[in-house]
Amino acid sequence: MNTVGISSGVRRRAVALAIVAGLLVAACSSATTGGPTSSVAGATATSTATPTATPTATPSATPTIGPATQRLALAGPAGVTGGLTEAAIRCSQPSLTGLEISVLAQPTDPNLSVMITILAGTVNVRFDSGAGATYVERDFTGTGVTNFDPAKGAQIDTPLAEVPTTGAHGTLGILTSLTGSVDCGNQMPGTSTLTLTGATARGNFTKGLGPVSVECTNGQYGPGVSTIALTQVASTPEELIIYVTPGSFTVSASGNGFFDGFFRSTATATATLTATGAHVDGDAVEQNVKAGAKAHTIHVSGDAVCGTTVAG
Repeated sequence: MNTVGISSGVRRRAVALAIVAGLLVAACSSATTGGPTSSVAGATATSTATPTATPTATPSATPTIGPATQRLALAGPAGVTGGLTEAAIRCSQPSLTGLEISVLAQPTDPNLSVMITILAGTVNVRFDSGAGATYVERDFTGTGVTNFDPAKGAQIDTPLAEVPTTGAHGTLGILTSLTGSVDCGNQMPGTSTLTLTGATARGNFTKGLGPVSVECTNGQYGPGVSTIALTQVASTPEELIIYVTPGSFTVSASGNGFFDGFFRSTATATATLTATGAHVDGDAVEQNVKAGAKAHTIHVSGDAVCGTTVAG
């Protein structure tokens, strides 16, 4: 696994959610079922939407088992060795490498965090601390993953090998192993009829959304709905994070190792939370555009129905 595979994939989703929702590790402490209220938790994602069709979004089936749980433990330096806490779990999360399970959690030292991404036969661990100018990170990978099902969970028992990166490591030590399990419990994928038209700097959207994972949150930053979905820009697969709060929505787009833009809804756009998720209809304009460059506009419309609710 190269640096792009871990840093651009794992960090991209965590950072993008942090940007659009103001969320980090502390904002995601438990998962429960219920109505709208995204941090980092879904299940088998099968819903799709196309630019020319607008099917009716329907709520997911009511789960009958408990919320997602993890029993993971790391071995490494002081402050890390032991079980993980404050875990935000997202199952059946769409990514450019397939459906995965992500666990954003805290080691024994509350100043440290780990983002664990689990796929069939592979686990990647981002180990970090700080923010902004003080941010430091190390990345690790292992192959001891068994019984993997993105909608149900996985078993992990693996040594970890460091993935070389050029970023600052600070005083972070070396992680040596990861053991334990993740149980997806009652997590559901949700559904979506969201459609996107328009373009990023790399071209027009050429496919509908699918698979998707829709999640509601109601934490310290208020209620919101996040949709993680795959699409295509020109001929390149693209990953989107669409985040809706009362009165506004944002879209973060990335693909093939590139960040393709952060878009914010205009004043005339509609963005409302509903009894089951969110409804949006309107334009979003590219933000933080370089001087002299064109700010692209995309149009987003449709509904997102939450599969999982996270209370932070």
